[in-house]
Amino acid sequence: MNTFHTILRIGLGVLLLLFGFNKFFWFLKDFDFTGYPEAEYLFEALRYSWSEPSGKGYIMNLVGLTEVVSGLLLVLHKWTPFALIILVPISINLVAFHLFVNLPNIGPALLVALVNGYLIYRNWSAFKPLFQ
Repeated sequence: MNTFHTILRIGLGVLLLLFGFNKFFWFLKDFDFTGYPEAEYLFEALRYSWSEPSGKGYIMNLVGLTEVVSGLLLVLHKWTPFALIILVPISINLVAFHLFVNLPNIGPALLVALVNGYLIYRNWSAFKPLFQ
């Protein structure tokens, strides 16, 4: 079972590194927002700071940086509970974005949120002092 948890931790870390670096270099194809203009509008508003695509926004950079940092910490197995906690707001917003404006592409968001929740559960002893 320990090997399974290690695979989940490293897999989540690699996924976060991939999507985090993508927010800086945009090497992956964007989700298909056909039929979901609200999703496309919100995604573009977060990605760019101006109405034309020449301006660079800061939100995606912050999200990308958070994903890269938490992904690196998970892959390197350093400060794992910290990495899992800083990933919670990202996980919630990923699921909320897809749940409310782009349901067909919710798969990766659910995967990240479920694995994050499971790993938090498995490391619960590290979080107990927060709730005393």
